[in-house]
Amino acid sequence: MKENQKIHELRRHPRYPISENPNFSVYFRVSKDDSLNRALPINISMGGMMLSSDEPHRPHTRIEVTIFYSDNSKPAIFLQGTVCWMSKVPDTEDESRGYYVGIQFSGISELQTTVLDKFITTYVLDQ
Repeated sequence: MKENQKIHELRRHPRYPISENPNFSVYFRVSKDDSLNRALPINISMGGMMLSSDEPHRPHTRIEVTIFYSDNSKPAIFLQGTVCWMSKVPDTEDESRGYYVGIQFSGISELQTTVLDKFITTYVLDQ
């Protein structure tokens, strides 16, 4: 991994930019009754992620994030979290979604932590 790939901030977990990758896709929903909505991931860490969404999401909203592998060779990664912040994408940016959403993962099991770590190592750091 190149040192400039890591976003340096005062956080417990470093954040890593996510490039578009045809090997996986990220979806989210607010409740089990909602359908899954595709998200454009911006960055990820072991503690959370930033994504771009068509819909705004209020802070403190519980949210489910699912990462699907395109070839279905591995089971999907299911994560839970809370929206920490939301902001409108500036008009000057060339983004396909209208809102940035910051999500802090919560209630993650040891198995989910292991799978998320392997995902970051394989699909984010090695790209």
